[in-house]
Amino acid sequence: MLTLIWIFLAANILCVLGTNLVHVPCDDKIVEKLSRLAVTYINEDRQTGYKFALNRITNVQAHQQGPAGKVYYLDLDVLETKCHVLSPKSWKKCAIRPFMETQISGNCNTTVLHTPEGFSYLYSYDCTLVPDPPEKLRLTCPDCPVLLPVDSNEAIATARTSLLKYNIQSTLPVSLTVNTITRAAHQSSPVSASFVEYTVQECSLAPFPEGQCEPGHQGKKPVGFCVGVVLGPGHGQQDVKVSCEIFHPQVHVVTPTQQEEKSTTLSKTPTHNLPHISEPSFQDVGAERPQLAEPVFQSIPAGPAPDAALPASSSESTESASSESSEELSGAVRAVKPPLNFRFAARRQRRQIPTSTTPPPHPPVFLSVFPSVPSPFRSCPGVSRYTTV
Repeated sequence: MLTLIWIFLAANILCVLGTNLVHVPCDDKIVEKLSRLAVTYINEDRQTGYKFALNRITNVQAHQQGPAGKVYYLDLDVLETKCHVLSPKSWKKCAIRPFMETQISGNCNTTVLHTPEGFSYLYSYDCTLVPDPPEKLRLTCPDCPVLLPVDSNEAIATARTSLLKYNIQSTLPVSLTVNTITRAAHQSSPVSASFVEYTVQECSLAPFPEGQCEPGHQGKKPVGFCVGVVLGPGHGQQDVKVSCEIFHPQVHVVTPTQQEEKSTTLSKTPTHNLPHISEPSFQDVGAERPQLAEPVFQSIPAGPAPDAALPASSSESTESASSESSEELSGAVRAVKPPLNFRFAARRQRRQIPTSTTPPPHPPVFLSVFPSVPSPFRSCPGVSRYTTV
């Protein structure tokens, strides 16, 4: 086993030397801009889970590609936020999941092409995130909630109970149903409490109770994300709290009869005063893969991809592009999002007769193995942006 490790390291070093890779300081201005753009691209590319936030730049290597630009290999430390990846909110405005809610952290090996025109393209990324061990949480905070399997009966019951209350109080013309439970936790003291986070879909009708609801759009993306808490031991002695973020809110008209029916149903729901306990904030919400105990691996294939334009970009992309552009006004380096597709796609070369005025193509070259040679600069790894326990 030790021999294989040495062979891998030697091959990595030879690969780096053979491709003229150079280390770049982690506090370099262009590196900082590319790292922020890379995290934005990663969040936009993912379809499930929570948005990541850039915490620290660990290592940077660059490969000059002549007219094609420069390829950057960015080793980035990231933290899980409380915003779902489908949320239009920028990751820069999302709250980091605190230690008492089992923090999840890791790194992303990201490859970015920076062209001479100033555009940055995402070629590939491989992110691995793991939650803090339960032993660490119990040692520091014995009464903090611990994670539950998302398919447990307690998680399912908590999601349905909290969403039922939201449907009763909501002014939407249709009810919502649970799409995917993304996170669940439980605490026993000072009072029994269950915490759950889940995505929601629209129902085909607006029935009550929620258990009769059927998804109205099979195969469609979730329309929102909810955080629910059920306090109390059960058997009618529960206090339910719920907050939902609708990704694309619209103005709906609700007739007085519908609102009266919901109000009547809500008045029949018992509430009880229970001791105050600490619980997750509902201001910023997000979601991650079902099995939080397992590492998260997400990557874009390293091969060429179709060169197609993306659909309308999210507000995160717009906010990122505008903020990066504003930074370039006062700086000498330009690093912005390309106008169409931020994913790198190898262009198909048309057959043509070479002439003296036709320059030969210069496609960029990407390493098949992500380089991991330690940086000689003192600025690497960089300063952490967030304080973690």
